[in-house]
Amino acid sequence: MARPQILVVDDDPGIVELIRLNLEGEGLDVIPAYGGAECLSYLQTARPDVIVLDIMMPNVDGWMVLMKIRDNPRTADIPVIMLTAKTQDLAKILAFRQGAQQYVTKPFNPAELAARIQSLVGTRVTNAGAAAGVSSTAGLQKIAVRKAGKTMLVPTDEIVFVSARNKSTYVHTVDEQFLTDFSLADLAEKYGSAGFHRTHRSYVVNLNRIKEIVYDGGEHFVVLQDAAETRVKIARRQVRRFRQAVGL
Repeated sequence: MARPQILVVDDDPGIVELIRLNLEGEGLDVIPAYGGAECLSYLQTARPDVIVLDIMMPNVDGWMVLMKIRDNPRTADIPVIMLTAKTQDLAKILAFRQGAQQYVTKPFNPAELAARIQSLVGTRVTNAGAAAGVSSTAGLQKIAVRKAGKTMLVPTDEIVFVSARNKSTYVHTVDEQFLTDFSLADLAEKYGSAGFHRTHRSYVVNLNRIKEIVYDGGEHFVVLQDAAETRVKIARRQVRRFRQAVGL
């Protein structure tokens, strides 16, 4: 019988090695990933039985990784244990709401962590976030974004529009702009059923956040309900689909 596969994600090699030594003694195989990007790359072709995921990592942190795990149908049912030095109740609540099954703070007891992992081996999450009592649409309710070196979650109904420029994608609320690791195409596909529509190759707008539609100089534009009343051009090839989307 194959040994359970545990993916351990932490940018600290010492932590990964400590966990590996304890888990292998419990009959579990450990696959190390020294960062969020390495974890996501591994998950493109493999499905471990449990993921132990650190939150505080550079570049792609644990919040972003967890969201992408839960948003991907191939990995959405893999149990996740969040591992972090954060002890605030808010961080724990956020972890559970985003679909983590367990939350362990550093410093931790390796034997306790091993027991927690063993309790999850062989299980699958039947509904991402079920352990926290959230609905299966949780992945559509918030999006992970970054600003000033911090990762946070923005409710999708607060997003006015999304823009792409210089190979980066930005999420815009009424008065703030955030960076996200999702591509514009990813977000257009993900939120298309939630009232978001691509009006231009560089813009996706929230149809519920449109103030007005104007026709100027032979071009159609939407005026959005943000602080600047941003004006976004509707590309000619999108006009027909846009009119259908808003019922014109």
